[in-house]
Amino acid sequence: MENVEGVSLTQNAGLVGISKFVNTLGLLAASVILTRFLSRAEYGNYEQVWLVYNSFLPLIGYGLASSVYFHSAREDKRLVYSSAGILTAFVGIVSGIFLAILAPVIAELLNAQALTTYIRIFAVYAVVSSPSLIFESVFITEHRVGLLLVGNILMSALLAMVIFVSAVFYHSLTLIFMAIGFVGIVKSLYLFIYLFRQRKIAYSGLSPVMKAQLFYAVPIIVSSITGTLSRQVDRYLVTLFYSPDQFAIYTIGAKEIPMIAVITGSASEVLFPVFSELGSNEMVKKFVEIWKNSISKTAVFLLPMMAFLFFATKDFMEFFFGEKYIPSAGIFRILLMLVPLRLAFYSSAMLSLGKQKLFMYSSIAELFLSGGISYVLIQAFGIEGAAVGKVLATYIQVTFLAGVLIVALKTSIIEFFPWWKLVKVSLISVLCLAPLFFIRGYIESVYVRFLVEGMLYAVCFGGTAILTGLVRVIDLRKLRFVVS
Repeated sequence: MENVEGVSLTQNAGLVGISKFVNTLGLLAASVILTRFLSRAEYGNYEQVWLVYNSFLPLIGYGLASSVYFHSAREDKRLVYSSAGILTAFVGIVSGIFLAILAPVIAELLNAQALTTYIRIFAVYAVVSSPSLIFESVFITEHRVGLLLVGNILMSALLAMVIFVSAVFYHSLTLIFMAIGFVGIVKSLYLFIYLFRQRKIAYSGLSPVMKAQLFYAVPIIVSSITGTLSRQVDRYLVTLFYSPDQFAIYTIGAKEIPMIAVITGSASEVLFPVFSELGSNEMVKKFVEIWKNSISKTAVFLLPMMAFLFFATKDFMEFFFGEKYIPSAGIFRILLMLVPLRLAFYSSAMLSLGKQKLFMYSSIAELFLSGGISYVLIQAFGIEGAAVGKVLATYIQVTFLAGVLIVALKTSIIEFFPWWKLVKVSLISVLCLAPLFFIRGYIESVYVRFLVEGMLYAVCFGGTAILTGLVRVIDLRKLRFVVS
């Protein structure tokens, strides 16, 4: 893979992946702490606030972060960073005002009056944390992934610490949300101090760049919001039809495997500029080659993870979230069926080929499709119907996106995916479960059993993957485990 200032793209992907993993660990630690020290109803309120917040502001930030990647290669980076910073700050202020005003309405819609106070406190977080929405994009375009890693380690540790203190010693959701706001301030300051010290802040000539960023970002923002709403519509339906206690059970089951976001997120951010360059130069063959390589390598991580967690779902739930969340296992197992769709980077490919509007339309269509299917299935099968509806709608959208890319790249479905590699990984993933059946009945403690089974499975799959050539030791040593 090409080098960028002496660091290969694969090594950058590895470092970004580690950074995301640290960030994900912080969020997971927060959930683990809160599920043990809050009631299910209180934890349901906590997740409802995040549901409202995550449906809008971070998605606007994603569009502006994408514009940073795009324009930093074409404009003065000082202008790009400063314009994006102003835009995110403006969006944060507007979002905070709207959240504060609409808090009672949102609380009534979600059948949880306690949310009014929590949402208004979180409105402050929306304001103070908004500049950090371009946190990762700035450090990645600056090729300062090490600083990104350090920043995420500090923020994750701080988040876990303040949530632990607030939950254990004060048992107060109000204080928990105030503490999260404090972390948002620190993260924004970390980014601002870096830009100031590196003299990456511009004070004039921002208007043209700001307009260009908005023009590029708007379709991405719309598609991100609609896409995320379509992915979250199941949660909205559950919170509308069920109590906060039941919503807590659903949302724990609906949590994505932490490593999925880490691996796919880091690879996507590194591949986006590569796909953009290849797409602009019409280097179709190279585009498809890198596409297939990235799928092959993410499959080596995600498919065995899916197989193991499908086998050990109940233990996974109890190990991380406690016995009272064992009922979440059924939801979690249904949503594991989405893992195969996360092996490929459809959004990055579509955006890099300049198909923002088509991607936006597909996201809007998925929103209505997912909402309609989930609503019907909830009425027919109860809370599990929401999860099944989400899976079905996502498969339909991904099938459409794959078709668009196949036509755009003038290839075939046979050539577009590494079919043999996927079959090989899947077979090995399933076969390596066999030893686990022999030890399951001999270990009573769920904590010991989950760890032993996890380590045994990792050794079995890892050894088999190396012996069969799925993974090379040199790739692991050089962090070549996402793209090549």
